[in-house]
Amino acid sequence: MNRHTEFSGIKPKDHFWVEIYHLMNSIVQPRPIAWISSISSDGVINLAPFSYFNICSMNPPIISNSIFFNRDGSEKDTLKNIKATQKYVVGTVSFKAAKQANISSAPFDSGVNEFEEAKVHSVERGPGEPPFIAESPVQLVCELNQTLALGQGAGVGTLVLGNVKEIYLSAELKDCEWQKGISPELMNNVGRMGADFYAKTTDVFQLARATVNE
Repeated sequence: MNRHTEFSGIKPKDHFWVEIYHLMNSIVQPRPIAWISSISSDGVINLAPFSYFNICSMNPPIISNSIFFNRDGSEKDTLKNIKATQKYVVGTVSFKAAKQANISSAPFDSGVNEFEEAKVHSVERGPGEPPFIAESPVQLVCELNQTLALGQGAGVGTLVLGNVKEIYLSAELKDCEWQKGISPELMNNVGRMGADFYAKTTDVFQLARATVNE
Protein backbone atom coordinates (compact mmCIF):
# COMPACT_ATOMS: atom_id res chain seq x y z
CA MET A 1 0.00 0.00 0.00
CA ASN A 2 1.30 3.44 -0.92
CA ARG A 3 1.87 5.82 1.96
CA HIS A 4 1.22 9.51 1.40
CA THR A 5 3.13 11.76 3.77
CA GLU A 6 3.57 15.02 1.84
CA PHE A 7 0.64 17.20 0.71
CA SER A 8 -0.02 20.56 -0.93
CA GLY A 9 -2.99 22.60 0.27
CA ILE A 10 -5.80 24.22 -1.73
CA LYS A 11 -8.08 26.84 -0.16
CA PRO A 12 -11.44 26.98 -1.97
CA LYS A 13 -11.90 30.66 -1.11
CA ASP A 14 -8.80 31.50 -3.18
CA HIS A 15 -10.17 29.93 -6.39
CA PHE A 16 -13.12 30.28 -8.77
CA TRP A 17 -15.91 27.98 -7.55
CA VAL A 18 -16.09 26.10 -10.88
CA GLU A 19 -12.49 24.97 -10.44
CA ILE A 20 -13.31 23.61 -6.97
CA TYR A 21 -16.48 22.06 -8.42
CA HIS A 22 -14.42 20.03 -10.91
CA LEU A 23 -11.91 19.08 -8.23
CA MET A 24 -14.51 17.96 -5.69
CA ASN A 25 -16.42 15.95 -8.31
CA SER A 26 -13.22 14.07 -9.14
CA ILE A 27 -12.60 13.35 -5.44
CA VAL A 28 -16.08 12.32 -4.26
CA GLN A 29 -16.70 9.42 -6.62
CA PRO A 30 -18.38 7.29 -7.75
CA ARG A 31 -21.63 9.02 -6.86
CA PRO A 32 -25.04 7.33 -7.12
CA ILE A 33 -27.55 9.02 -9.41
CA ALA A 34 -31.12 9.88 -8.51
CA TRP A 35 -33.29 10.15 -11.62
CA ILE A 36 -36.05 12.41 -10.32
CA SER A 37 -39.54 12.53 -11.80
CA SER A 38 -41.58 15.50 -10.59
CA ILE A 39 -44.63 17.49 -11.61
CA SER A 40 -45.37 21.20 -11.38
CA SER A 41 -48.45 22.68 -9.74
CA ASP A 42 -49.69 23.28 -13.32
CA GLY A 43 -49.26 19.60 -14.25
CA VAL A 44 -46.03 19.90 -16.30
CA ILE A 45 -43.90 16.74 -15.98
CA ASN A 46 -40.16 17.04 -15.37
CA LEU A 47 -37.35 14.48 -15.38
CA ALA A 48 -33.73 15.13 -14.38
CA PRO A 49 -30.75 13.23 -12.90
CA PHE A 50 -28.86 14.37 -9.78
CA SER A 51 -25.65 12.73 -8.57
CA TYR A 52 -25.47 14.45 -5.17
CA PHE A 53 -27.69 11.71 -3.77
CA ASN A 54 -27.57 9.41 -0.76
CA ILE A 55 -29.37 7.71 2.14
CA CYS A 56 -29.28 9.75 5.34
CA SER A 57 -31.60 7.83 7.70
CA MET A 58 -33.34 4.47 7.72
CA ASN A 59 -36.04 4.24 10.39
CA PRO A 60 -38.04 5.64 8.66
CA PRO A 61 -36.08 5.77 5.37
CA ILE A 62 -35.04 9.26 4.29
CA ILE A 63 -32.93 10.13 1.26
CA SER A 64 -31.03 13.29 0.45
CA ASN A 65 -30.43 15.17 -2.77
CA SER A 66 -28.58 18.40 -3.33
CA ILE A 67 -30.03 20.45 -6.17
CA PHE A 68 -27.90 23.34 -7.40
CA PHE A 69 -29.22 26.65 -8.65
CA ASN A 70 -28.94 27.26 -12.39
CA ARG A 71 -25.92 29.23 -13.58
CA ASP A 72 -28.13 32.35 -13.79
CA GLY A 73 -29.05 31.97 -10.13
CA SER A 74 -32.59 30.67 -10.72
CA GLU A 75 -34.04 27.51 -9.17
CA LYS A 76 -34.12 24.32 -11.20
CA ASP A 77 -37.54 23.04 -12.21
CA THR A 78 -37.12 19.91 -10.08
CA LEU A 79 -36.64 21.95 -6.92
CA LYS A 80 -39.55 24.24 -7.76
CA ASN A 81 -41.81 21.24 -8.35
CA ILE A 82 -40.82 19.44 -5.15
CA LYS A 83 -41.42 22.58 -3.10
CA ALA A 84 -44.78 23.20 -4.77
CA THR A 85 -46.24 19.67 -4.64
CA GLN A 86 -44.21 18.04 -1.83
CA LYS A 87 -43.92 14.84 -3.89
CA TYR A 88 -41.49 13.21 -6.31
CA VAL A 89 -40.26 9.85 -7.56
CA VAL A 90 -36.63 8.72 -7.63
CA GLY A 91 -35.62 6.08 -10.17
CA THR A 92 -32.27 4.35 -10.53
CA VAL A 93 -30.01 4.79 -13.57
CA SER A 94 -28.76 1.58 -15.18
CA PHE A 95 -26.03 1.30 -17.79
CA LYS A 96 -28.64 0.81 -20.52
CA ALA A 97 -30.40 4.05 -19.55
CA ALA A 98 -27.30 6.19 -18.95
CA LYS A 99 -27.49 8.06 -22.27
CA GLN A 100 -31.17 8.86 -21.80
CA ALA A 101 -30.54 10.08 -18.25
CA ASN A 102 -27.77 12.31 -19.57
CA ILE A 103 -30.08 13.80 -22.22
CA SER A 104 -32.66 14.57 -19.54
CA SER A 105 -30.04 16.66 -17.71
CA ALA A 106 -29.97 19.29 -20.48
CA PRO A 107 -31.26 22.76 -19.49
CA PHE A 108 -34.62 22.56 -21.25
CA ASP A 109 -37.22 25.30 -20.77
CA SER A 110 -39.72 24.86 -17.93
CA GLY A 111 -42.55 23.87 -20.25
CA VAL A 112 -40.61 21.00 -21.85
CA ASN A 113 -41.30 17.39 -20.86
CA GLU A 114 -37.90 15.70 -20.55
CA PHE A 115 -39.51 12.26 -20.80
CA GLU A 116 -40.37 13.11 -24.38
CA GLU A 117 -37.06 14.81 -25.21
CA ALA A 118 -34.99 11.90 -23.87
CA LYS A 119 -37.37 9.26 -25.26
CA VAL A 120 -37.98 7.87 -21.80
CA HIS A 121 -41.25 6.04 -21.20
CA SER A 122 -43.42 7.18 -18.30
CA VAL A 123 -45.79 5.04 -16.25
CA GLU A 124 -48.76 7.17 -15.25
CA ARG A 125 -49.87 7.11 -11.61
CA GLY A 126 -52.93 9.33 -11.73
CA PRO A 127 -53.68 13.06 -11.85
CA GLY A 128 -51.19 15.24 -9.99
CA GLU A 129 -48.77 12.35 -9.39
CA PRO A 130 -45.25 12.32 -10.84
CA PRO A 131 -44.97 9.28 -13.14
CA PHE A 132 -42.73 6.27 -12.72
CA ILE A 133 -39.72 5.99 -15.03
CA ALA A 134 -40.13 2.84 -17.13
CA GLU A 135 -36.39 2.62 -17.77
CA SER A 136 -35.73 2.33 -14.02
CA PRO A 137 -36.28 -1.08 -12.34
CA VAL A 138 -36.78 0.57 -8.93
CA GLN A 139 -38.95 3.54 -7.99
CA LEU A 140 -38.83 5.40 -4.66
CA VAL A 141 -42.02 7.36 -4.04
CA CYS A 142 -40.99 10.31 -1.91
CA GLU A 143 -42.66 13.01 0.13
CA LEU A 144 -40.75 16.17 0.96
CA ASN A 145 -39.40 16.19 4.50
CA GLN A 146 -37.61 19.53 4.33
CA THR A 147 -35.30 21.68 2.24
CA LEU A 148 -32.23 23.48 3.48
CA ALA A 149 -30.95 26.35 1.35
CA LEU A 150 -27.16 26.52 1.64
CA GLY A 151 -26.95 29.96 0.05
CA GLN A 152 -28.10 31.71 -3.07
CA GLY A 153 -26.84 31.83 -6.66
CA ALA A 154 -24.69 29.84 -9.07
CA GLY A 155 -22.77 26.94 -7.55
CA VAL A 156 -24.95 26.83 -4.44
CA GLY A 157 -26.99 23.77 -3.52
CA THR A 158 -30.27 23.26 -1.72
CA LEU A 159 -30.35 20.11 0.36
CA VAL A 160 -33.59 18.19 -0.17
CA LEU A 161 -34.61 15.53 2.33
CA GLY A 162 -37.34 13.16 1.26
CA ASN A 163 -39.32 10.55 3.17
CA VAL A 164 -39.45 7.31 1.18
CA LYS A 165 -43.13 6.41 1.48
CA GLU A 166 -43.18 3.46 -0.94
CA ILE A 167 -40.64 1.33 -2.83
CA TYR A 168 -41.63 -0.33 -6.10
CA LEU A 169 -39.63 -3.13 -7.72
CA SER A 170 -40.15 -4.10 -11.35
CA ALA A 171 -41.45 -7.52 -12.35
CA GLU A 172 -37.88 -8.48 -13.31
CA LEU A 173 -36.92 -8.23 -9.64
CA LYS A 174 -39.97 -10.01 -8.22
CA ASP A 175 -38.11 -13.23 -7.42
CA CYS A 176 -35.13 -11.61 -5.72
CA GLU A 177 -34.81 -11.83 -1.94
CA TRP A 178 -35.10 -8.09 -1.52
CA GLN A 179 -35.02 -8.43 2.27
CA LYS A 180 -31.31 -9.23 1.85
CA GLY A 181 -30.77 -6.52 -0.78
CA ILE A 182 -30.71 -6.61 -4.58
CA SER A 183 -27.53 -7.84 -6.24
CA PRO A 184 -25.44 -5.29 -8.17
CA GLU A 185 -25.73 -7.43 -11.31
CA LEU A 186 -29.52 -7.10 -11.31
CA MET A 187 -29.45 -3.35 -10.71
CA ASN A 188 -26.64 -2.70 -13.23
CA ASN A 189 -26.39 0.89 -11.96
CA VAL A 190 -23.89 3.46 -13.13
CA GLY A 191 -22.05 5.94 -10.93
CA ARG A 192 -21.11 9.53 -11.69
CA MET A 193 -17.42 10.37 -11.75
CA GLY A 194 -15.65 13.67 -12.44
CA ALA A 195 -16.01 15.60 -15.72
CA ASP A 196 -17.84 13.51 -18.35
CA PHE A 197 -16.92 10.16 -16.85
CA TYR A 198 -19.21 7.47 -15.44
CA ALA A 199 -18.49 4.11 -13.82
CA LYS A 200 -20.17 0.74 -14.12
CA THR A 201 -20.94 -0.88 -10.78
CA THR A 202 -20.75 -4.50 -11.92
CA ASP A 203 -17.03 -5.00 -11.18
CA VAL A 204 -17.49 -5.73 -7.49
CA PHE A 205 -15.67 -7.40 -4.63
CA GLN A 206 -16.72 -8.38 -1.13
CA LEU A 207 -15.32 -7.63 2.31
CA ALA A 208 -17.00 -8.99 5.41
CA ARG A 209 -17.93 -6.25 7.88
CA ALA A 210 -15.10 -5.78 10.36
CA THR A 211 -15.57 -6.87 13.96
CA VAL A 212 -13.58 -6.42 17.13
CA ASN A 213 -11.95 -9.63 18.34
CA GLU A 214 -13.10 -10.57 21.83
